[in-house]
Amino acid sequence: MRFVKYMTAPILMAALCSFWGCDKDEDHLSEAVLASANTLNFEAERAAEKIITIYADADWVTEVPDWVTVTPNSGTGVMDVTISVTDNMRDGAEDNPRKATLVFKGRTLASRAQVLITQNGDKYRDVKEYTAGELAALADETVISVPSAIVVAVTTKGFVISDDKNTDNIFVSDATTVAVGDKISLLGTKSSDSQKLATVIDCDEVTVLSGGAVNYPEPEDISAKIDDYTSSKRGYVTVKGVFNGSTLTVSEDAKYSVSVVDAPSSLGLSALTGHIVTVTGYYAGLAEPVQRIMATDVEDNGLNEIVYFLENFEWLEPWALAGDNNGKPAGRSVEDNNLDAYAPQLPTPIAEGISALNALLEKGYEFLRVTTKTEGECIYLQRNYLKFGKTSYQAGIILPSIDNIPSDAEPRISFDWCPMRQGSGKVDPVNLIIIVENDGQETTFDVPTHGWENDHKLEWIRAEILLSGVTITKETKITIRQTQWPAATANRWFLDNIKISEPINL
Repeated sequence: MRFVKYMTAPILMAALCSFWGCDKDEDHLSEAVLASANTLNFEAERAAEKIITIYADADWVTEVPDWVTVTPNSGTGVMDVTISVTDNMRDGAEDNPRKATLVFKGRTLASRAQVLITQNGDKYRDVKEYTAGELAALADETVISVPSAIVVAVTTKGFVISDDKNTDNIFVSDATTVAVGDKISLLGTKSSDSQKLATVIDCDEVTVLSGGAVNYPEPEDISAKIDDYTSSKRGYVTVKGVFNGSTLTVSEDAKYSVSVVDAPSSLGLSALTGHIVTVTGYYAGLAEPVQRIMATDVEDNGLNEIVYFLENFEWLEPWALAGDNNGKPAGRSVEDNNLDAYAPQLPTPIAEGISALNALLEKGYEFLRVTTKTEGECIYLQRNYLKFGKTSYQAGIILPSIDNIPSDAEPRISFDWCPMRQGSGKVDPVNLIIIVENDGQETTFDVPTHGWENDHKLEWIRAEILLSGVTITKETKITIRQTQWPAATANRWFLDNIKISEPINL
């Protein structure tokens, strides 16, 4: 069967003419030789011959491996050549795969076209057995057999193995399901990853021999030297920092952060954003500006902040379920993106012998209401958060007093909010502010606007504002309300998960 050429003759000749200048008056030997393929692969036995095209402006010759035949093995100008190989056999059985480079060159040796010739074979014939600790010292592309190794870490893209002496730790790129502590055997090829750390690729066989436990060595703490740490091995390390959803920040001054590479869901990292965590595992190299770790353990040391006030309104669940006088419960407008989700007025739901409004008042909350019409209720209960306002009516909330914030603190307030959408698709043009009042003196902080286009679905927006330049005492009033005050338009919004806190500096 004729080999399909990778480049067409006109394209290659155009390239040659560009290189040579195509000066027909000059008498020159071939200064450039091109081949229509750069790799060819053959079966181990009875391999079909392949045809490629050689492009040159003059004479060319070949350098041919002893198990490869090229016909013709020299020529002039553009010519097709046939390439064949001998059977790759030894003592009646397939020998190891082999490869060599076939070279087409001009007589001046100024340019060479190289074609890599590979031939299939028995990859594991005469393969040598190694321990996991011996793999790192092997040359890349060494075919290996590891009769016994221990799985010491698992990622979404493979696993780390070691020997019982923790001599060295090797990553195995393979999809076989294994567990930490498993004793395995494997057949594969030793390689190195982009960080020049030893790895095993092209695993043809991974067998779990038994289960067990891992005796980890004492990890090296690299937290204080995160910017200077480097290693040519997958050492066992530990580092402490703040997890931000993708990386670990060791300190604000550090040049490098830490990434937990291909972390399995069992580590629970998705729930630890904003927490101080200690990650222990195997070093996976530096990919600037990130130090990489394949984790074996993640310790949650709590939120990276001092929390002075926290309200998620989950305690309002009994009132939300009680709903209106007919027992219709409150709905979830934001989560369900549902404009028709039921929202009873705060005084209506009764639970534990008290209305939702009075339950909030007893906790120290105060509420503001303004209108361009006659007075009326315009604060509503959802499950489990609050809804403020209706057309021509606006509302706000004053937080309970807080008396545990130091005078030198730099607190921030954060909360989830969402503007309402009208039936026409228009999003209510809500602008929120925070007012901090001390002895009649008010300091106002703007909340970033939602910036939504019409028809945007309802979803929570996280607001976070530094309350700089103010002191918060037991007498301080902190108000969250809108700037349209009052207005004859619809400026409705939802509120949940209020927190006043201060970051902890590691």
